[in-house]
Amino acid sequence: MTASEHPDGPYVRAPRRQGQRSGAHDDENIRDELSRILRRAQSVASSPRDDFVDGSASYDVASMVIIRLASLTERPEFAPWADVLSQQEITAIRATRNIAAHAGYAAMNDGLFWSAVTVTVPEIVERLLRR
Repeated sequence: MTASEHPDGPYVRAPRRQGQRSGAHDDENIRDELSRILRRAQSVASSPRDDFVDGSASYDVASMVIIRLASLTERPEFAPWADVLSQQEITAIRATRNIAAHAGYAAMNDGLFWSAVTVTVPEIVERLLRR
């Protein structure tokens, strides 16, 4: 749709919010995201392991689990939460995300990927949610 076709005129970007965000709001957003990640991981775990292959719905959901968790660990407001995780866990999450997100980056071991998403990630997320 062009500006001339839009009845209200062209899109005008709203100004960026100024000031500090509330830490409580950040915590709430992080908890919500962790809960969504956990539900996705549980969804993968409830699917048949034999169906877990690249291109399947459960594999795609597992990829999103890792991508979202890794992204969360990179947000500045997550810093206080990162103390709950070891540096090795953070590195493993990000490395797995890189493999899942970039086809051809490295070969994904489907057995390890399944275990990471159905066992390790839920353990990590539940530990974070107890924070």
